[in-house]
Amino acid sequence: MLRKVAICALAGAALMASGCGSSDDSTSQADDQAIRELVTKLNEATRKQDASAFCLIMQPSAVDETFHDIDRCVSETKPILESAGKQPVLKVDTIEVDGDVANVTFTGGTGSEAKFVRENGQWYVPLDQGDIDTSSDPGESAN
Repeated sequence: MLRKVAICALAGAALMASGCGSSDDSTSQADDQAIRELVTKLNEATRKQDASAFCLIMQPSAVDETFHDIDRCVSETKPILESAGKQPVLKVDTIEVDGDVANVTFTGGTGSEAKFVRENGQWYVPLDQGDIDTSSDPGESAN
């Protein structure tokens, strides 16, 4: 049940706004591009209700800790994505990177922001937006 609550929280945080825009304040060009690509993958996974693609863009250490393997993540995420139905397309407004955490705001609606985390040099969607540990060593987890 806890996993389902975590996935619902993730899906709710990840599937919240639509619009368009851009920003490049304190963010490197490489980080900006990688995060925008991640948002594109997130939009595609939710549009297709593709649990496999969705689990692959989730923070690997959180997937391992919560589900113990990717197959279980897929099997538990699939019905949640299906029940969520059609979701709005997320379009990046601003990106601010602080170490291995990026705060991303999306155009449209209130509360339209999310955090992304860098692990092993790659950006991911955290499993739980409220449980991002900025002090952990991102090199500890495996894919």
